[in-house]
Amino acid sequence: MKIKTEYKIGIIGLISILVLYFGIMFLKGQDLFNVETSYYAVFDDVSGLYKSNYIYLNGMKVGYIKDIKSIDPKASKFVVWIAVNSDIKIPKDSKIMIFSSDLLGSKALKINMGISNDVFNKRDTIQSAKETGMIDQLADNITPIVVRLNSVMTNIDTLIVGVNNVLDKKSQQDIKASLENIKQLTQNIENISIKVDGLMDKEKTKIDKIMTNVESITNNFEQNNDKLTNAINNFSNISDTIAKANLGKTIKETNESLTSLTKVMRSIEKGEGNAGLLLKDDKLYKNLESSTKKLDALIEDIKQNPKRYLKVSVF
Repeated sequence: MKIKTEYKIGIIGLISILVLYFGIMFLKGQDLFNVETSYYAVFDDVSGLYKSNYIYLNGMKVGYIKDIKSIDPKASKFVVWIAVNSDIKIPKDSKIMIFSSDLLGSKALKINMGISNDVFNKRDTIQSAKETGMIDQLADNITPIVVRLNSVMTNIDTLIVGVNNVLDKKSQQDIKASLENIKQLTQNIENISIKVDGLMDKEKTKIDKIMTNVESITNNFEQNNDKLTNAINNFSNISDTIAKANLGKTIKETNESLTSLTKVMRSIEKGEGNAGLLLKDDKLYKNLESSTKKLDALIEDIKQNPKRYLKVSVF
């Protein structure tokens, strides 16, 4: 039995349509051989989500987004229709979240499984959440920095314009001349430093000798520290003794004694008193001479036998 050409064309067309349909479904990420269960999730913002985006569970693809629609005319809420493999049971305390699936910020959905024994039924609404990815966090942190940088750049532009208005050509030339002088001064300082370094190298031997002598003197001071201390203490004791001796009083008494001696000498010159008679009368002179001889004998005896006359006390 021969098949008519029309039937052949019809069968080929039907097969082509089926292949095209299943191919499109496959390209959308739908598993044609697994039974799917549909759920809903409501989000305030669906930026980056599109139909056919995958749904992940612990890093594995378990479904896809079937459709996204706004709930109200103001587009303040969106309902996302998802399809998940029927062999996966989702506990009722689970959440479905939007997250960045790659470093470029592409969005996808993932299921955070709960621990409840009750599970969602077909077409139930799963509680939604939004996870902030690394790119989103970076963008949130960079945004205020960019705003501040723009403000700073605006201020810098204003400052530059103001400086250009304040500094005329003469002022700019003066600034350039000042900078040139500073440069020359820096070079001079560098040259002086080089010369000083050379001088220090030449005089290094002398400086070493001086430092050696200083070190030797320091060592001598250190070694004779006790002696110096004793000398200072002795000098202090002498000073205290002089202070206690009341030197001023002694000088005053000496002056008074000299005055009295002057009076006595004048009386002697006039022949008054015993001393005056001694000078004027020979008898007194002879008596005095005799007494002097006796005194010399006494002094000689004292020299020969000092213990008879002197008592020595040692403190």
